[in-house]
Amino acid sequence: MKKVLFATTALVASAGIAAADVTLSGWGEMGIIGGDNIETQYHGDIDVKFSLSGETDNGLTFGATIDLDEVSNGINSNVGSIGAGGGQSIWIGGSWGKLTLGDTDGAMDWAMKEAIIGSAIIDDHEHAGYNSNAWGDVVYDRQVLRYDNSFGDFGVAASAILDDTGVNDTVVGLGVKYSTDLGGAALGFGLGYTTDSNVNMYGISVDVKTDSGITGIVNYSDLDGGVTHTGLAVGYSMDALTVGVNWGEYDNNGTTTSGTGLAVNYDLGGGVKVLFGYGSDDIEDTWSLGLAMKF
Repeated sequence: MKKVLFATTALVASAGIAAADVTLSGWGEMGIIGGDNIETQYHGDIDVKFSLSGETDNGLTFGATIDLDEVSNGINSNVGSIGAGGGQSIWIGGSWGKLTLGDTDGAMDWAMKEAIIGSAIIDDHEHAGYNSNAWGDVVYDRQVLRYDNSFGDFGVAASAILDDTGVNDTVVGLGVKYSTDLGGAALGFGLGYTTDSNVNMYGISVDVKTDSGITGIVNYSDLDGGVTHTGLAVGYSMDALTVGVNWGEYDNNGTTTSGTGLAVNYDLGGGVKVLFGYGSDDIEDTWSLGLAMKF
């Protein structure tokens, strides 16, 4: 993403704090959308994101992000705290790992690869059978505390979400991921576990990306009570073109909900892409065509 230096400020309140950087980035979308339950109409959207980062004299790194679009549309009620409007997170890290608090991925979502390839201006390649691995991440006030660290090809994470009303149990997540180069192909594995002391969810993902441009992803999760999800995605990239097809299905004790998505992306260069998306599931079919611009 092309970034514009918005400001660089020397923090002089303490001699032990080094300079911090603030960058401003954004994106815009324009196009047309339609579907079974959507009148054909124009679509336009814009977002601005601030990224802040710095480093202390003893080597600790720290930072924060603020996504203005997510903040204005957030659902959190814990006003005054980090993540109160969604789209906000703050972190600190060092040789011991990284600690993040706010609207961020839980450990399971962090570790597992989602079974989807490509983009669309209204994400209609996502559907009723799609799973984002985020079970538990958006409950309560959406404030996730996650620790993660990497050791060569391995990565580990643990997360917790507190219910500040004191009514429900803490949502705890664990994640492990591994990647390796097979010579001509990159192979990745992700394992995740999430619980709120009442319900347990397990998940695994496997992804492979070849030097010839073919990508494949398999994603499976199991929730207590006989609920499972299976997701598959296959994609191909050549020069500026990327095509991705995905399928997903929830099975709730024999009752299934499934869907299929398609994304076709063409990179015009300079941060502009042409995006086509299509989604079909047991509820409706939707489509979109437009431009996405990154600044």
